[in-house]
Amino acid sequence: MIGAMLATDARAAASTWRPQEFGAKRAADIKDPLVEPLWNGLRVLAFVAAGDARLIDVYGDEVDGHDDVASELVTASSAATLLIEGVLTPEPLRPASDVATRERVGPPGTSKTVTTMVVGDRGDRKDRLTVRADEAKRRSENPVGPVALVAVDLLWLDDQSLCDVPLLERRRVLESVLTESELVRIGIFVKPPIDTWLGAWRSFGFNRVTFKGANSRYLPGRSNADWGVADIPRR
Repeated sequence: MIGAMLATDARAAASTWRPQEFGAKRAADIKDPLVEPLWNGLRVLAFVAAGDARLIDVYGDEVDGHDDVASELVTASSAATLLIEGVLTPEPLRPASDVATRERVGPPGTSKTVTTMVVGDRGDRKDRLTVRADEAKRRSENPVGPVALVAVDLLWLDDQSLCDVPLLERRRVLESVLTESELVRIGIFVKPPIDTWLGAWRSFGFNRVTFKGANSRYLPGRSNADWGVADIPRR
């Protein structure tokens, strides 16, 4: 992805860049992290310019069928050109009643697999993790129902790449150039201590959180050791 880093404008970046990948470092080892819930959905780059918006997935393909989100992105942008990393997800649009039932325990099934899927906190830990991974994969590849775009990073603003700008500053600029609406949201982040937030996020159905170094730069399509993912512990 070295060539992708050399994009001369936001349009070229949108065509060649891919979302940055998480590294393998333990979350506890990431210095000065920004912590946010890990949204279930399709990771995309959103390119906004000249009254138009395009959504590009992790394979570089344009994502169709979300004209409503694209239209609200254009309205939400206060800059001439933006390139945003975000997630297409139904999570912000789900009513509280849906969230409340997401982890409700149902009657046990007739097989170990069904029991693990329904009960969740019983059985072999490896089976539980496998089921959780499969569920997350299904949500990521095929979000169900209406979706919103949750913006989590800003990579390009007008005629300048922001990849070399520290993450915390990129997030602050993102909040200043994007106005939230029903279908365009800005992801929340907090700094440690996070125990109170973990309980709140868990109650809303989130299973994992991301740890991103506040001073980290953006490496399109590459793994960043200063970005990590961790499970939210059950209590």
